[in-house]
Amino acid sequence: MINFTLPDGREYKITNAVFDYNGTLAEDGVMAGEIKELLEKVSEVTRVTVLTADTFGLARTQLENVAGVQLHIINKGEEVAQKRDFVRACGADTTICFGNGANDRAMFAEALLAVGVIGPEGAYQPTLAQADIVVTNPKDALLLLLKPGRLVATLRT
Repeated sequence: MINFTLPDGREYKITNAVFDYNGTLAEDGVMAGEIKELLEKVSEVTRVTVLTADTFGLARTQLENVAGVQLHIINKGEEVAQKRDFVRACGADTTICFGNGANDRAMFAEALLAVGVIGPEGAYQPTLAQADIVVTNPKDALLLLLKPGRLVATLRT
């Protein structure tokens, strides 16, 4: 679990981190080795799930040796509702989610915190507008969880 308190007294307890795969963690379906290593480290402090319709068909092989990460393949064409419902089932009030696409907006609306990731594949502007935090690469997204002081610095008022 990741716990932190903002200077104004707001407390956060994160037990789930839910990640979109393509465009958020992976570029053209492939994850960098450094991202795999960081995912493993994050899984030591909170539950990690990767949600994907697996557009490129590579998610299983890319994540098969990443310890502590759960892969959840969702149905193509139903991503919006499935991602939203997954966050609800995890416990939206203790879930942080990460994404970049139009199909991530509904899960962003449900989660305690939403992080938009602008990577080489771009990001859907309305999704970014709904994010609590925006970063420019998956490494920085993962480091938010490993260094929660960064969350405090960004979310404080």
